[in-house]
Amino acid sequence: MSLAVAVRATQVAHGIMELLRQREAEELSASFHAFVEAFWPVVEPGAPFEDNWHIRVVCEHLEAVYRGTIKNLIINVPPGTSKSTLVSVMFPAWVWAQDASKRFFGASYSEPLAIRDSMLCRDIIQSDLFRRLFPHVEVKRADNQKTKYGLTAGGWRMATTVAGRGTGEHPHFKIVDDPHNVKQSESDVQRVEALNWFDGTLSSRGLILDAATIVIMQRLHQKDLTGHIMAQEGYGKEWHHVVIPMRYEPDRELPRNHLPYKDPRRKEGELLWPKMFNERKVKSLAAALGTYRAAGQLQQRPAPEGGGILVVEHFQLWAAKRPLPDLFYVLQSYDTAFTATTANDPTACTVWGVGEFEDGPQKGERFAILLDCWTEHMAYPALRDKVMDDWGAKYGGLKQANGVDDPTHPPRRADAILVEEKGSGISLLQDLRKAKVPAHGYNPGRADKVARAHIASPLLEADIFYVLESKKEPGKPVMWARPLLTQCEEFPNGEHDDLVDTFTQATIYLRDADFLSIRELPDEAPDTADYHALKGRSNPYA
Repeated sequence: MSLAVAVRATQVAHGIMELLRQREAEELSASFHAFVEAFWPVVEPGAPFEDNWHIRVVCEHLEAVYRGTIKNLIINVPPGTSKSTLVSVMFPAWVWAQDASKRFFGASYSEPLAIRDSMLCRDIIQSDLFRRLFPHVEVKRADNQKTKYGLTAGGWRMATTVAGRGTGEHPHFKIVDDPHNVKQSESDVQRVEALNWFDGTLSSRGLILDAATIVIMQRLHQKDLTGHIMAQEGYGKEWHHVVIPMRYEPDRELPRNHLPYKDPRRKEGELLWPKMFNERKVKSLAAALGTYRAAGQLQQRPAPEGGGILVVEHFQLWAAKRPLPDLFYVLQSYDTAFTATTANDPTACTVWGVGEFEDGPQKGERFAILLDCWTEHMAYPALRDKVMDDWGAKYGGLKQANGVDDPTHPPRRADAILVEEKGSGISLLQDLRKAKVPAHGYNPGRADKVARAHIASPLLEADIFYVLESKKEPGKPVMWARPLLTQCEEFPNGEHDDLVDTFTQATIYLRDADFLSIRELPDEAPDTADYHALKGRSNPYA
């Protein structure tokens, strides 16, 4: 072969390779879903891409945002369904593949999460595959930081937190990915802080460039960012809203969407992604979250406040004819108020004993039983004396057949006294400790009453809290326990919630001290078709 022929053959080969490169680049530019599948190994090395219908729905809507068909988009999906990977990681890279001059402003409740997704996006555009297909996209060496990096063509990506930096930036796309901290979402202060940032800071960013806004999150509260936007006058015209619940609800009326999509599920309760979230996993997750949180985070349908955070039906009755169990731990929980006037809140107390079933189907499982419950208006000296008297009281203990205390399982006094460390409780704690009484201060941190109720509700719904049955009215709780149940039922809209506070702080304390926990559901054998695919492989979307 002559040199000229060899050179010509090489040129033809290079031409074919360039043609194939251009064709592949065009195909990935035309389909965001194809782009996600192609670059998944960059984000999750070693984890195969597992497709599902909801991923295609999200991809189609993000494509519409880039093409200008959609201006503002809300997507509500359950946790662990790859939402951040699609929106915060893949989407900017796909847009830059077509136009590297575009600018992105990304915010999350957590700076580490915002930076993580920003860095993963940069990993994509600096990967060998991306650089081969889209060589026009280059990161500026002088403008390459974790929180912000720029491209030679003028585009950039900035990562920040909700309520953080944002002034002076003019992006083409604003991405808000999980604006609320799950643990703090029930706190009005924390939640409103994020809403004020969205209204006061983010809304003014990108006006010059007529920026599009993308909000993707799980529902956490009726008045979270999604609920806040839905309550605005222009919501129906200015926003496209995608709602994807974990379980299918055939009769549910979803928000109107100007880009219709089809949920392929037909059976009530059918799961969103059985291959990744099977029945056992979803049930375990729902049990850990509790009814209220599961309605929001899994079904994207947060129940209204007062709609059953503490579901009283989950309090179990301890039969009147059944002797009190042998208890290995007793806790007195107080919500204190140093005043004898009825114009103010009373002091409240509940006493809880922890035991363990010794026989039957619940053998080995732990439970808590309400041993005392009262509220009273009293000045400080009387309160201090009352707490000391309570601590000296005896609770529980097994009985012999003749009704006499079993000497091998005698009654016991409280192991600990729990008092919230606030103004009215600090003096009491000091005096109790001086008297060598085992008093513990409870510090709720930034968790308000409602937030504490949400934390306690999953344990209540595990059906491990008992109240004594009335001997005079079989099938009903004893009279002195009913005020607690009434307050729980009416919370947070009831006139009083002092007993609720004693219950929630006791529940959290017993959980954190490992006295109580939610039992794990038994494993289920996976479907035969999925067994070999799932065996030994972790969930890449967790």
